[in-house]
Amino acid sequence: MARFRLLSGALMSVALVAVLPGVSPGQGGFGRGAGRGSFGRGGGVQRAPGVEIPQVVNAVNLLVEHRQDVALSDTQFTRVIAIKRALDSTNAPLVRKLDSVQRLFKNGPLFSSGSAERRDSLAEARWLVRDVTAAIRENNATARDQAYALLSAKQLDTAHGLEAKAQQKIDDDALKAGGGGGGQTRGRPPSG
Repeated sequence: MARFRLLSGALMSVALVAVLPGVSPGQGGFGRGAGRGSFGRGGGVQRAPGVEIPQVVNAVNLLVEHRQDVALSDTQFTRVIAIKRALDSTNAPLVRKLDSVQRLFKNGPLFSSGSAERRDSLAEARWLVRDVTAAIRENNATARDQAYALLSAKQLDTAHGLEAKAQQKIDDDALKAGGGGGGQTRGRPPSG
């Protein structure tokens, strides 16, 4: 019986190798990076617009990630973790909603001029993203205020610096991606 399994496994492997197509160097293959989505030569395929999810700074996560930089005591850290868990629980359904919208309205090849229904759906999805992102920002601000209330003046200065640096990175990434700044990046859900 064991010999039969070994033989059938070997035959299955040979069959898979014979059936699966190979990727030759001339086909471009995996990891093309810069030419992604160009479908080979020219890159002339127009892309349908998707829904962009803005990146949001989560100061509570920054406190956890930079515990040593902020010099949090064990008691402070324990309280910040409790705040983080409550925030994560509050934001989880909102983040799932954004993920769903992003998957539904991702960028893709445009093979015809979009229908009026598609344009209306995109507009509605963008409004939903704005509303949900605003709720996440509000939740993050409330949790940030709770966490910052635990900090000394020196720790608070460090935390503000980390938050400003994180926001600057988001803005810089948005400019590079052509998003125009304002705390938005392309294609990533909010961080927290």
